[in-house]
Amino acid sequence: MKKILATLAAVVFSTSTFAADLSQLSIGITGNHGLYGADGKEENTDVDGTLERTTKKDGAAFVDTYASIFAEYAVNDQVSIGLSFTPDAVETPQNVNSGEGGAGENTEIKVKAQFEELTTLYVLAKSNIGVYGKVGVSTMNIDVSSENAGTYSDPGSNEGLELAVGYEHEAGNGVAVRAELAYHDFDDVSANNGQTDKNTITITNMRGATGRISLVKSF
Repeated sequence: MKKILATLAAVVFSTSTFAADLSQLSIGITGNHGLYGADGKEENTDVDGTLERTTKKDGAAFVDTYASIFAEYAVNDQVSIGLSFTPDAVETPQNVNSGEGGAGENTEIKVKAQFEELTTLYVLAKSNIGVYGKVGVSTMNIDVSSENAGTYSDPGSNEGLELAVGYEHEAGNGVAVRAELAYHDFDDVSANNGQTDKNTITITNMRGATGRISLVKSF
C-alpha cells in the first residue's frame, strides 16, 4: 500500500501535467483531535505451545491531539486530489498487567503502541457553498514497545479507509479555513513477544473519529 501511495503521489504532484500551473496547488496545516478505539485479545501459551489463557478487552479507547500537513492539486473548481502526512506519532496509553511478568508477583508487563508516518491519499469534492466531502486510503507504521514481556515484533504497515465531511471558509488572499469531521477504519493487526511461552496480542475493529481545523494556502 505504501508503494501505491508513493507512486500515485508522485504522479499527481511531480509530473509536468500537474506541476505546470501553480494556481492549482494548495498547501496546508491541520490540527487533529481524535478518538480511537479497538477490540483487543491477548493469548498466553506455555513452552509447548498450549494455550493457557485468553484475555479480551473490547471497546478500549483513547484520545490524542496531533498536527499534520497536506498538499492538494485542484482538478477543477469542485474536485481536488490531496496527500496528507502526520510527522508525529499517535500514541496509545500504556497498558499495565500486574503479576504476569514471570519474575514474581509484583512484576508488571507494560505494553504500548505508536502509530507512525500516517499518510493519506484522498479525493476532495466541494460544493459552491463550501461544504465538501473526502474519501481516502491511509497507511501507517505500528511500533509496539514493552517492558518485562520480551520484545514484541512490530506488525509493520497497516492500511485503512478515511471518510470525511467539512466546510471551507474563504478568508481572502488565497487563504481558507476548514472545519472537518473524519471517520477512520483500519485493518486488524497482531504481534507476539517472541518468547517460547509467548504472549500474542491481536487488535481488531480499529476505528476512529477525528475533529480537524485546517489552514489552507492556495497559490
